[in-house]
Amino acid sequence: MDTYQQVNHFLETCFRVMEKDAPTPTEIVLDNRKAVRYSSQNLEIAILQKLARYISGLNSSLILLSYGYTQEVGVLFRTLDEFQEDIFFLGIPLNGGERSPTHERYLKNFYQEEYDNADSPFLSSQLRELIPRRVIQAALANEGKGSLNPSDSKENMRTLSKAYSGFVHGTSVHILDMINPANLKYMLHGMPRTQRQNEFICNYWNYSYRGIVLMMYVSHTFGYPDIYNECVKFREFFEKTTGDSGQGDAEKLVRKMKSKPKL
Repeated sequence: MDTYQQVNHFLETCFRVMEKDAPTPTEIVLDNRKAVRYSSQNLEIAILQKLARYISGLNSSLILLSYGYTQEVGVLFRTLDEFQEDIFFLGIPLNGGERSPTHERYLKNFYQEEYDNADSPFLSSQLRELIPRRVIQAALANEGKGSLNPSDSKENMRTLSKAYSGFVHGTSVHILDMINPANLKYMLHGMPRTQRQNEFICNYWNYSYRGIVLMMYVSHTFGYPDIYNECVKFREFFEKTTGDSGQGDAEKLVRKMKSKPKL
């Protein structure tokens, strides 16, 4: 857990450098109330905001995990999956890719006010058009950034995105994880000192690692070579300290998942 805290501190330090150079939101009056908004609603600001949520999600999930609240951590992990996809998707045009109509729709809805009648939300008429997750995953797969072909890459992202969706929607099989096998009663104050807590501590490694990779991607996209190089060194430290590596043959992994088990 101490190593994970080191990761979060490192990511925050890197984020503060980029935040300092980014435009600062200004205070405005919005329907007779004060609010802060960005004057420029561009791809870079959206990426910065999504990165802020990713780092905040790592911090909050680590606190919950220390008390054994695995169900709630599962919900946060699901949001981190989407934040990562969003950052890579938004970065496509900034890294030589096409700025598609989907990007325009995404930005329009991302920066849209929650209500068009702030004085009476009940009377507000607007709806937020969320871009379907499959559309973003397809754009990432077709971009060909990974080592998988577009079809397998899209299916791989879809499978991973479903892993924690049961925690978000509260399906029965996920809620049953809260049952204490000793007395068959629900554990309502987390699941400390259980196998589930240990499993999520192991799973947290993945999100820490992806946080480092995300920072590498954003620092490269924004033109911060010093931060990028520090991320490369920190990734090596993280792999050495944890005894695990994020490197692997994605094609072999997918072939293994697609193959039928031997009887």
